[in-house]
Amino acid sequence: MKKIVFLFLAIALVSCSGDDDSSNSSFDLDLLYGTWFNVNLCPEYNRLIFNNNDTYSSRFSGSQDCNDPEPDVYEFTGGFDVNGDFIVYDQVTADLIVDGTVSSILDLPNPEIRYEIIQLSETTLVIETNIDRGNDVIEILRTTTYQR
Repeated sequence: MKKIVFLFLAIALVSCSGDDDSSNSSFDLDLLYGTWFNVNLCPEYNRLIFNNNDTYSSRFSGSQDCNDPEPDVYEFTGGFDVNGDFIVYDQVTADLIVDGTVSSILDLPNPEIRYEIIQLSETTLVIETNIDRGNDVIEILRTTTYQR
């Protein structure tokens, strides 16, 4: 009987040890690092950068016009992690730039909003932003395509 108990204990310990790769992503996450530009929008004002030290920065204006000298731009920075196929942002700063003037904005991330990697290759990143409404209801808010 003692041998059986020790056998189960040994199996439990072995199954709990090893690499703690919490990402378990179905994608090659090394491809995530670098600068991504929002397709069909001005690259200067609409980009997402993932650094290999697990920090990110993003700029978003929604502007397609690269000739607009000072569009309103949202800038965010912070850390990130990948859990499965979901990017989890740890936002540190949130700024709004209007006519060249930077204002810090209080932008508390909604914990029910999730960012799922739908596609990741050397040239394309597709992120689906969705919200968990509860009771197994997931509402897709938008799907954004980025390219290098």
